[in-house]
Amino acid sequence: LRAIIGGIEIGRRTGGGGGENMAEPMGATATQAQGELLRLVIGENNADLALTLTLLLNAEPDIRCVATVSSTTAVLGALEAHSPNAFVLDLSLDDGSSLPLIATLRARAPRAVIVVYTGHKNQMLDEHCLRCGADAVVLKSGDIDTLTAALHQAALHPRRA
Repeated sequence: LRAIIGGIEIGRRTGGGGGENMAEPMGATATQAQGELLRLVIGENNADLALTLTLLLNAEPDIRCVATVSSTTAVLGALEAHSPNAFVLDLSLDDGSSLPLIATLRARAPRAVIVVYTGHKNQMLDEHCLRCGADAVVLKSGDIDTLTAALHQAALHPRRA
């Protein structure tokens, strides 16, 4: 399991002392301690995965999915309609790459949590996402705890506006 948060790799220790340098994901209490609900927009063009993410993330006491959309245009519409403070974005949406969208979201919602949720394991791409303004990059091959940990960690350490 792998997630990149601010250039630091995190994940869940999967057993045995194999010398892994991976931190345990943080629990839901991280953002609860700050008293802030994550109002989340999911940008994912696979409808089944989007529904699964919505159900699993809504089970967290401090996360509410306010919109699930499949295009960059719809993500921007959801930003205007719902004033979210967190985004989970697939790299490829129905109308193109979400990389330019990340920079737009960062400009319009500078304190928002932005997590890229991708099936592409590529360090150069991860670094590019972070340079564009993403707080974290999480592989889809990981479990939901890794995605949740990335959201909580980014919420605890917001970017400066």
